[in-house]
Amino acid sequence: MDSTTTALVDRPPSTHPGAGREISAVRGAAGRRFGAFTVIADEHRVQIGHDLDHGSVSEAVIPTMARDLLDTGVLRTVEEFHGAVTALVTSREASWQECWSAYYASSIAALSEGHCPFSPIHDRAVAELVGASALEIGCCFGFLSLRLAREGVDTVALDLDPSVLRLLRTCAPTDQAAPRQLCLDARATPLVADSADTVYLVHVLEHLDDSTGWSVVLEALRLARRRLVIAVPFEEVAVTQYGHVRTFDIPALQRLAGRIEHTTAHGRTRTRVDAHHGGWLIVDL
Repeated sequence: MDSTTTALVDRPPSTHPGAGREISAVRGAAGRRFGAFTVIADEHRVQIGHDLDHGSVSEAVIPTMARDLLDTGVLRTVEEFHGAVTALVTSREASWQECWSAYYASSIAALSEGHCPFSPIHDRAVAELVGASALEIGCCFGFLSLRLAREGVDTVALDLDPSVLRLLRTCAPTDQAAPRQLCLDARATPLVADSADTVYLVHVLEHLDDSTGWSVVLEALRLARRRLVIAVPFEEVAVTQYGHVRTFDIPALQRLAGRIEHTTAHGRTRTRVDAHHGGWLIVDL
């Protein structure tokens, strides 16, 4: 999942800030059918019914939620969507930590088994790794960072949202290697130059305007010792419900590649652009 889900996910849905309406989820609830879900909604609240068993509540179901509830207008904003994800995850009879720990376990399994739209993106990202250390900027729930750590890579997961880092720290499986977590503004970090062999910006730049995004790219270039990996979705129109503010295509990535080559200026930088479940820009330094 991309960083549209960097919400205050540790709060109960009824107190989700900025959501506008109270969002809840109930297994087996009645209501008007919207794809895989039922809904009862008014101007004050949205109740989402579902028939998912606990093992099915994972990253794999998030695109279905987006299609059935966000694209149809049931959920009006990205904040309401964040609240709906939280409500779905915590709709079982269990503690907050048990719910989110189950979500991490199910999501890791779904991603590794190829059941998520993001599975091939993570596969490609891992294949682009060079060296023995990695830094993921805008890690959100940290699933890519977790995979890198499990594969023996010295990994740092960086995000501006402390709540998703709290989830990563407290709910990811404890019997597996985990990345170090840093809560920092990626436009200017206190980290030393060349901090990691490979730096990742995977589905981050579509959430940032051109000026902010360029600041993040410059910082990523400073932190990358050997390679910067950028991945973006391809959209004709920025999907504002997902928090996207701009679009990319191959020409846009080629322009960004040229800007990077011009800025680094030492003559050794090499870039390549291609399409694979969205767009990729690989920068070798």
